[in-house]
Amino acid sequence: MPRMQDEARRLARQLGLRRPVRREGAEQYLFLTLISFAATVMATRVYLELTGYPRIGGGELHVAHALFGGFFLIVAAVLPIALAGRRIYRLAAVLGGIGIGLFIDEVGKFITTRNDYFYPAAAPLIYATFLLTVLVYLRVRRRTRPDPRSLLLTSLQLLEETVDNDLQARERDELRSRLGAAAVQAPLEDQRRLATTLLGFVRSRDTDIAPEEIRRLQPLLDWWAAHRDNWIGGRGARAALMIALLISGIRALIDLTVAITQIGAVDPAVSTRLFSLDMLHLLVEAMAGSLLLAGSLLMILTGRDGLGSILAEYGLLVSLSLADLASFYLRQFATIEVALFHALLLFGVVAFRRQLRADARAAAGA
Repeated sequence: MPRMQDEARRLARQLGLRRPVRREGAEQYLFLTLISFAATVMATRVYLELTGYPRIGGGELHVAHALFGGFFLIVAAVLPIALAGRRIYRLAAVLGGIGIGLFIDEVGKFITTRNDYFYPAAAPLIYATFLLTVLVYLRVRRRTRPDPRSLLLTSLQLLEETVDNDLQARERDELRSRLGAAAVQAPLEDQRRLATTLLGFVRSRDTDIAPEEIRRLQPLLDWWAAHRDNWIGGRGARAALMIALLISGIRALIDLTVAITQIGAVDPAVSTRLFSLDMLHLLVEAMAGSLLLAGSLLMILTGRDGLGSILAEYGLLVSLSLADLASFYLRQFATIEVALFHALLLFGVVAFRRQLRADARAAAGA
């Protein structure tokens, strides 16, 4: 097996193939894209509804806002190619999110022969696109063990800050760690020599270190950091989370029960596809609700927080990925509030599980 791997690496070098390296700060740029994407879609829908869906142009001319989305996407693509720097990357991320939002908002016109902006399948397609972007963000955010080449390339990106005299202490410490590892682990002599030279520059006392960036929201962030563990790990937060999960699970099962009792009054001859989709949506919601109910009862009655939180997390993932997707078709953008509630619950469950793991590590080390 090692011989085959060496042969594959040799062939890749001959073909000029290299493994892609994740850009430094990529998760921050993707987060900006996500926020601007979601905000643009919601703001566009609200604006159009409040203004009565105005048109840009007259007669046969109609300038769709998808064209503005395409313009923003072009600018977002050109900026990081033509210019360098973190501010450029942040601007490109925001413009890219705005462009995606404006473009995908009119997807209903692109999938129907009558250019129907209100086509029911448009809303779930927009939501599915957003979910795919979230999955990409979560994948990029995941920490992996970098190889020496990745350490060197990301270090070179961080060193851009020294050109603008904006290298901060925490960035210098990160550079020391990465370059120190690359200087020892790099397989090529040139790579080790480059890492050693850059490490000497970073360690030098003559290297200017910029003061930490002043953040307007820093007092709020410090307050949250001071109270986060008490809130997430406290009894009050635990009780509130379990009650919310319990109510969500019970509500989903009640909705399914009510729908089942009404099936007898439905004439099969006039039953529509929409009714069938509604029943499928309720079944998926009931499955998610059962997981939420089981998880909350495990935590409340038996104190098995670990297993209960796992079941609750699975239930919320089913809700966000399947139930809410169908709900966007049935209820359109009125589902946004429900999806946000499920997302907040999932955030709470994930934070609660992280706190459980931290408590377990602390107990093991005691």
